[in-house]
Amino acid sequence: MQYPIVNVTTSDGLLLHGLLTEPENRSDAIVIHTHGTSGNFYWNSFYPSLTESAGSMGLSYLATNNRGSGIYELEEGFVPHGAALEHFEDCLLDTDAWIELALSKGYKKIILEGHSFGTEKVVYYAAKGKYKDIVAAVILLGFSDSYGTQKRYLQKTGKELMSEAQQLLKYDKPYQLLSDLRAQADGAIPASATTYVNFFTPGSELSKAFPLRNGKELPLVREIHVPILGVIGDLDEEYTIITIRDAMTLLTSENKLAEVRQIKNSGHGFDGKEEDLAAVIADFLKRRVLH
Repeated sequence: MQYPIVNVTTSDGLLLHGLLTEPENRSDAIVIHTHGTSGNFYWNSFYPSLTESAGSMGLSYLATNNRGSGIYELEEGFVPHGAALEHFEDCLLDTDAWIELALSKGYKKIILEGHSFGTEKVVYYAAKGKYKDIVAAVILLGFSDSYGTQKRYLQKTGKELMSEAQQLLKYDKPYQLLSDLRAQADGAIPASATTYVNFFTPGSELSKAFPLRNGKELPLVREIHVPILGVIGDLDEEYTIITIRDAMTLLTSENKLAEVRQIKNSGHGFDGKEEDLAAVIADFLKRRVLH
């Protein structure tokens, strides 16, 4: 196998990097992976297992960076990016660019895979993206509700952050970080004023992506017309808001093309369970996509 670093430039001028692994006898199918909050194409421990498993089936594996990689990248003449600066709906531009790279290399069967916050981006793309009609399958690892997570965090801590964010926008300071440097991602990372307002204003695009918190109705999931696999650990209630069992039931009830598998003794990142995760994904792909 070859492991080249590849890059694309989005339609708004952002340079993104990724890792494209192509087996010697590659087919026309490729998995395009979208990382979670502030992640990247190499950090998660499951990448080697998923890459090798895909290759054994003749699939190429493209692990990508998106504009939510890292925390805060603000430089004159470049598109602002990082988890503290992104706008959710711009994830469409990132996925467009990666799919266009795949198409340019002759791939015809596009499988979109996301982890954590990446699951929300993948669902959003599969329902609304430019190339949604050529997506062959969707894989959701550690599926999450980031809007619901933030709502729960604010209730738990008693914090109110929207007023400061709106005030900063009013005074034309969109990229200034909120004074609370743990403003988002369940108190993990900072947020700029523009990101906070974009993400957490009621009715935002993020709020519509994967609203598990409501315990009913996933409108964008309903719009996906290809096989869906959800995989979640049994220790992963941190980001589903509702119970894991209820989240699993909701996903399959909202889309009859969806199936969900749970991995025992596994947390959100599937650490220590990478081979189990790869086996679940391989089984799904062989049964429902690669035929």
